[in-house]
Amino acid sequence: MARIVIDPGHGGSQNIPNDSTANNAVGPKGTLEKNLTFDVGLRVRDLLKATRHDVRVTRDTDVNLRLRDRAKVARDFRAHAFVSIHFNASTGHNAQGTETLVHTSFSPSSARLSLSVQDALLAVTKLTDRNKTFDGRTRIKPQSLGVLRPDFHDPSTAGCLAEISFLDRADQEEQLQDKSHLQNIARAIATGIEGFTGKAAASIPTEAVDAGDAIEVAALETVGAVDVVTFLGLNEVQVTASHAPAAGTADRGEDNARPPGLFAKAFLENVGPPLALIADEPKWPDLGDFVKFAAGLKLAHFTADELLFLGASNKAGRCKGTNAFPPRERWKNIANTAQMLDAIRRELGTPIRILSCYRSPEYNACVGGEDKSLHMEFNAIDFTCSQGTPEIWRRVADRIRSREKRFTGGIGVYPTKRFLHIDTRGKLANWSGK
Repeated sequence: MARIVIDPGHGGSQNIPNDSTANNAVGPKGTLEKNLTFDVGLRVRDLLKATRHDVRVTRDTDVNLRLRDRAKVARDFRAHAFVSIHFNASTGHNAQGTETLVHTSFSPSSARLSLSVQDALLAVTKLTDRNKTFDGRTRIKPQSLGVLRPDFHDPSTAGCLAEISFLDRADQEEQLQDKSHLQNIARAIATGIEGFTGKAAASIPTEAVDAGDAIEVAALETVGAVDVVTFLGLNEVQVTASHAPAAGTADRGEDNARPPGLFAKAFLENVGPPLALIADEPKWPDLGDFVKFAAGLKLAHFTADELLFLGASNKAGRCKGTNAFPPRERWKNIANTAQMLDAIRRELGTPIRILSCYRSPEYNACVGGEDKSLHMEFNAIDFTCSQGTPEIWRRVADRIRSREKRFTGGIGVYPTKRFLHIDTRGKLANWSGK
């Protein structure tokens, strides 16, 4: 017997600002997503209870709960599995397919749950596998979904969010009026969960971010990060609630900002021993002033020591000792890039390791950098993450770049070497390396 929590997405008549929306997807004839998720969710609960599982639902009435409170049901229950149920929509109202999502800081157990639920649903919906079109190799689709935030859940809980089909299509809305079809969908979700629950759950990372469902993520990814109502071309009457701010501004929860300083404990705990620290380098007379400068950037996740990392090749090999700390006149150049990286870190919800910031001309030439590399201007940062892939990091970086003009610049993805380059040169530039 497993402990399972089912989350019927949305609910109620009022949005919770910067958090959970009352309803997102709407059918052409007015069918509301929140009503379908409630119907299917209770069916899944009853099916799992019939097979002697211990099951709870996050809501058993038409109410809207905070994303944190939905997850808390599973946290308090120490659930083995948490599945949030949703229906999708698109701007053109012509997309179709089934997808099951995990958080960007997903665990192996969440990936297994996702695939088990996805495969069971596909057998019933017989629609396009949107997980496969996203990533044909792993079929895992991570998104920044607040209800799946690992730090909102117990570490032993596997979590996923199912977007069953696109409600805003007339043919799909009609099919979803068939109670037998809804029962088959519920049975598929139950089967997928039961296919997973016999497997041991793995530990889940403990960092995160927040959107309500796939529709909100898609709205966030549009230029200007519009709200869901605008994104779907709806109006307030159709969604039976006033509209909410863009999902990307949602509550970031226990996001502990750190005071400025060197050798930050959180940095060491998050990414392990750094490749180099200022303590390993000769004394730098401008160190104190740079620490004050870095403090003025008000970064939540990075401190002066990380921005001053001289690069792995400066520690050993033919380039050893050729790098230097950035000249004072170039410090201001890193401000926007560092703040962009801070925003990326916040949205990814996973530790980031800076690989390269400033490069002296001699060091840049030694490591094979471009002749006009912005690293020599102290405007560029190369980084890697402990979770996800360079392509996922690129998408997040591109989304954040589109939000603020001061972040306009270059994004280079290096999938083989697993790092991403960002800069704020003032002109758009995109490329892919090895």
